[in-house]
Amino acid sequence: MAIGENIRKARERKGLRQEQVAEMAGIPLSTYKNYEHGKQPPPGDRIGAIARTLGVSADELVFEESERQVADELRALFKRFEVLPPDLKTQAKVAIRGLLMSYEVEALKHEG
Repeated sequence: MAIGENIRKARERKGLRQEQVAEMAGIPLSTYKNYEHGKQPPPGDRIGAIARTLGVSADELVFEESERQVADELRALFKRFEVLPPDLKTQAKVAIRGLLMSYEVEALKHEG
């Protein structure tokens, strides 16, 4: 699903018309319609304005649902990481780097 389709679906879930979202987000209607129809990708600041207007995250507009699930899982892990004491954060970073490095080496073995 493209960004435009994600925007349209989010707008429809809110029960809003294109004109309403465009006005609330401060975007010319013709430009907003181009975003929804996939004729023109919205720049980052406009994605943020549309997301705020629709009460969704920018991730919901930009990424596919399967991609968002991964992002949500990582976000949950980062929240858990953030509450660790500083000394444990350091240890966790070392452990994560080590795991990633071993997985990267393993992936290279499978390529060759």
